[in-house]
Amino acid sequence: MPIQPVNAAALNTWLERGDAILVDVREPQEYAAEHVAGATLVPLGTVCCAKLPDYTGKKLVIMCKLGGRGGKACEKLAGELPPRAVVYNLDGGIEAWKKAGLPVERAPRRGFMNWLTGRG
Repeated sequence: MPIQPVNAAALNTWLERGDAILVDVREPQEYAAEHVAGATLVPLGTVCCAKLPDYTGKKLVIMCKLGGRGGKACEKLAGELPPRAVVYNLDGGIEAWKKAGLPVERAPRRGFMNWLTGRG
């Protein structure tokens, strides 16, 4: 299964067109602090095809903070996805996304722990 890098601008275009599914493999607290709108959280330690959202007819894109964990997730999926399937790794992760000036959803600053634990 081929693993291909994708840059933030191309991914943004794919997402705007509805051509891609984005899976965030960071830890829950990282995702809660900030994430790309519409990304599905599947932490690296739990990544498997059964946990992926339905990506039929769409590009499957994996992201993390800088790209390293995303690459590991792509490698884990390589043995599970069909041989001709392509999985994309966001080059530079969410940091590259932000550097490109693209938006992220952030947790509220006030009462972050309450928000994170569902108490506020």
